[in-house]
Amino acid sequence: MISPNTSEKFLEAQRRELLDLPYVEVIGIMRGPESVECYYDDMLAAPHIAQLAEKGERDGFDAVVISCFFDPALRPARELLSIPVTSAGEASLLLACSLGDKIGIVTTVENSVPVIHHLVKGMGLESRVVSVRAASLGVLELDKSENTIQALFKEAASTIEEDGADVIVLGCTGMTEAAALLQQRLSSSRLDVPVVDPLRAAICLAETLVKLRLRQSSRAYSKPPAKKRIN
Repeated sequence: MISPNTSEKFLEAQRRELLDLPYVEVIGIMRGPESVECYYDDMLAAPHIAQLAEKGERDGFDAVVISCFFDPALRPARELLSIPVTSAGEASLLLACSLGDKIGIVTTVENSVPVIHHLVKGMGLESRVVSVRAASLGVLELDKSENTIQALFKEAASTIEEDGADVIVLGCTGMTEAAALLQQRLSSSRLDVPVVDPLRAAICLAETLVKLRLRQSSRAYSKPPAKKRIN
């Protein structure tokens, strides 16, 4: 699992959250943005993610998971690798489509909203995603504190009650620690809709692909043509 952030604090939080999955190795980029919250961050992180993905295949891993809702470097990594590559945004939205008809996404800051709309449009899910709301918390502010839970609950409740969402997708893998607590808060408030944790969704999809011996189509993701490339 590759984190697109250079923040060591964020990386350690993800490692703690995934202690129940000892077969998942959590690594992060060494150069690039501290966190990914806009198109520019996405662009800066992508080359380093692709390099780590290639290394993961060389080192014998069965699959690569990109821990970011924006799916940075997802398509390039699929071109480069012959093992399955999944990412948080695509995986969680695909899963959400099997849980309900109207999807509400709760993300971090306003800068992230247009990026997520672009992702949704690229997946052809505009008719399923009823809203993308920002909780006004930066990626590095997220944890399982009451402040985080309350901010997420406020936006999730609004997208359920005002926008008609029947599934909530968390629009940042930094929200993984808060997912179960948000689910409990919604259920106790009689807003009992499923909450999709994007990081777990991406990992579970990768596991499924490995078990089914499936990987990305070589027709959809052809190997890059041989040429000189200066990094």
